[in-house]
Amino acid sequence: MQARANDYGTWKLMAWTGPIFFIGFFFMWGLLASNFPPMAASTSAEGMWQHYKDLQFEIMLGMSVCIVLGSCYMTFGIAVSRVMRRIEGPEGMLSNMEMMGATITYAPILVACGIWLTGALQVDVLPPVAIQTMYYLGWMIIDIAYMVTSWQIIAVSLVFLRDKREKKLVPSWVCWWGFVTVASFFPVSLIPFFKEGPFAFHGMFNFWIAFPTWYIWIVSLSFFIIKAVNRIEIEDGAKAAKEVPVSGSGYAAAR
Repeated sequence: MQARANDYGTWKLMAWTGPIFFIGFFFMWGLLASNFPPMAASTSAEGMWQHYKDLQFEIMLGMSVCIVLGSCYMTFGIAVSRVMRRIEGPEGMLSNMEMMGATITYAPILVACGIWLTGALQVDVLPPVAIQTMYYLGWMIIDIAYMVTSWQIIAVSLVFLRDKREKKLVPSWVCWWGFVTVASFFPVSLIPFFKEGPFAFHGMFNFWIAFPTWYIWIVSLSFFIIKAVNRIEIEDGAKAAKEVPVSGSGYAAAR
């Protein structure tokens, strides 16, 4: 049972799905599907239809890949949760909340990308207003579901701030940046009420501040989680080396 609990190979693999997620999303969702910058909320229905017509293949390919890659956010969350348990304990509530937050965050990603994929697939048979509605629907789902991700980030930040190691597994600045990320999410609730300006989904605040703030957090956390798994493996190895078998009495601490 102990060997199975310390399956470092699987743990490292899951930790590396974090970079796979954010790098893949950057290129497939952001660049290929032309969401950096996104089409403006104020674009006419005819303009949105033409956008989907012109980029039909790119949007279909980008969204198809993102639906698959989105699952990597869940697996990365499992790796993070395992690291958190080394601080919080095996029955920690916050590590469970983090893992659930990462898992449920995948749902709005999956649904929103599926809607945009379907819009591109059916652009030749749908009227412009239908494409516009699907475009809006995707943004409402992927943006306003932010609170689930916020609870995940809060759990991560609280636990790693409690790390008593002289050199913390995740530095405090990453945790405090997590709180900044959560704070940046709240104005996203305004996107249904604005089609122009900083609080529209393509606007200065709700896209160009909120998204990069989260992106910095996930990139930073991924870097330190990968390092943390390696450190824990070394720590466990050093601890095991101090234990030597004693004939007839199991293990005892080495002198």
